[in-house]
Amino acid sequence: MAGKREKNKFKKCPLCGGEMNDGITTLSFLMGEKVAIIKNVPAEICSDCGEAYMKSHVTGKVETLLDRIEELHSEVSIIYYEAA
Repeated sequence: MAGKREKNKFKKCPLCGGEMNDGITTLSFLMGEKVAIIKNVPAEICSDCGEAYMKSHVTGKVETLLDRIEELHSEVSIIYYEAA
């Protein structure tokens, strides 16, 4: 139709404007003196710059995992994200 712009068919990376694709990533967190690494996290990953962004439905579970890790008496924790 005249006057309407075609909607983008892909999400753009907020960092570089590249195309975002579904994938998995590894997240690392520094919590005081503790280091937490969570592997196998669903994410949207930029095909140009490689920057990964956690998917919104994953955030709550990652926060729960971080809360559990914080209770451990370990300096470094490496865990795998498991989808429900």
